[in-house]
Amino acid sequence: MDNGDLTTLRGKIRSIVRQSVIAGRHATSGEDAARIQDQMVAASESTIMLDIVALLAKHGKEVT
Repeated sequence: MDNGDLTTLRGKIRSIVRQSVIAGRHATSGEDAARIQDQMVAASESTIMLDIVALLAKHGKEVT
């Protein structure tokens, strides 16, 4: 994988983490913060995995 691909993926992950932290700060309780952050991570996890699979495929690696 080239550096540009990894930089793009790193940027996406950092953005997701940043959004999760910001959302947690706006929660009214600790439970709300944890719930919001868990939901954001779960939703983002599949997106990140798809990006990783696409990068691997781009470079001729098969994912099963």
